[in-house]
Amino acid sequence: MLVGVIRKKTLAEALHLVAGLDASLYDCLELRLDACADFGAGDRAPALERLRSCRLPLPAIFTLRRPEEGGDYRGSEEDRLACLASLMRLKPAYMDIEASVPPERIAAIRALSPETVVLLSRHDFEKTPESLQAVLDSMRERAGGVIHKIAVRARSGLDALRMLAFCREQSRRKVPLIGISMGKDGESTRILAPVAHTGFCYCPVEEASAPGQLDVLTLRNRYQAHRLNQDTAVYGLLGDPVEQSAGHVYHNEQNMLAGINAVYVKWRIAGEELGEALPLLAAFGVRGLSLTMPLKEAALPLADCLEEAAAAIGAVNTLRAEEGGWRGTNTDGQGALESLPPDLAGKKLVMLGAGGAARAVAREAARRGAELLVYNRSRNKELPGGVTTRPLSSLEELKDMPYAVIINALPFDADFSFAGIPFQPGSLALDLSYGRKSVFLELAGAAGCRVLDGAGMFRGQARLQRKFWGLPVDGGGPVP
Repeated sequence: MLVGVIRKKTLAEALHLVAGLDASLYDCLELRLDACADFGAGDRAPALERLRSCRLPLPAIFTLRRPEEGGDYRGSEEDRLACLASLMRLKPAYMDIEASVPPERIAAIRALSPETVVLLSRHDFEKTPESLQAVLDSMRERAGGVIHKIAVRARSGLDALRMLAFCREQSRRKVPLIGISMGKDGESTRILAPVAHTGFCYCPVEEASAPGQLDVLTLRNRYQAHRLNQDTAVYGLLGDPVEQSAGHVYHNEQNMLAGINAVYVKWRIAGEELGEALPLLAAFGVRGLSLTMPLKEAALPLADCLEEAAAAIGAVNTLRAEEGGWRGTNTDGQGALESLPPDLAGKKLVMLGAGGAARAVAREAARRGAELLVYNRSRNKELPGGVTTRPLSSLEELKDMPYAVIINALPFDADFSFAGIPFQPGSLALDLSYGRKSVFLELAGAAGCRVLDGAGMFRGQARLQRKFWGLPVDGGGPVP
């Protein structure tokens, strides 16, 4: 359920905003009345009458939040509770009441409109508690027959996964719950609300007021949030960083084109968190994963089964959930070489870097008969095919060594100057990264090289990932 959040300084401004919005985009509205001066200390009778007599286009949640819970109500707590009682007499579809309110006051307010559904909420703006179950248990002791809402701060994608797995388990137990991880790292909990729990997906009607909030058009058009449900197949990307990846764009467009009930999201997961993240993803029911830096090599010992490509390369960029656990493969090499000339046999190919993506490209290039030279920050690192790396400091030797292709596979944040590379006019320069400024390609282009970023590699490897997951591509069946 897409909930449009209205937060204005006066009730008149709030109702004006409601009158001008496209109600078909939302399922419900939350009126943040704590932000309206009309409901502060003083005579609230005119505002209450205006709210009673207005005709809202959608069911509404009335919220009068105190500052400790992230609200703007500045009067006394006794005054606020009296105002909540007055608002409840207007019989809204939903009323948000903090779990910190004494149980007897919650019961008294609820008695004023038994048909109103109460959202009993608790916020933690600093962290995700160690035990979400303990938080829920304490809330259930204070009131039953309500929807419990837990909103906490996510410090990493792992916190968001903890929330999602917890909500999914409560949903299986038929416990009415809304779980939100606040902050950019909690974005997935907003998108996946219809999959994880009772489905309240909050989005600001105007501009977002905090990281992680998504507008309604992004939720509908990019993620099809209005069509997601507990049968939706979930896929995603793990890595750190993940912000630059276009995976959510490509895979969700493919899902929409094929008309399938699936969604793809992103989680920021550090290397040391992967071992904890994978069981949470399995518990939530995620069916397939893409992996980016720095997880490709870290995933190797954590996969329960490996395809030959991943084992040979020593890196995993794709996981598929199976009955026996996670099956890993690697689609990077084949995807990258779809961007290169088809006949590489006997041609010299130079590559900078020896990480997970580079290892995949090296294997595929060697398999196609290319003569491979790899330069890396770490010396004597052996790659698939028996290729040994050379130090980056010896790149100068390329002045007298003609090559057909030069590939940058260094991390985007690598502390390395590309100015000393002897680029050769007419050769092809490929940067495996995409979507950001590439000094490597700028210098290569200025030297007369043909230049290509990693967008083609991304599409190629992503198509192969969908084949591995058994998903359609370009509106048809799985990739042949």
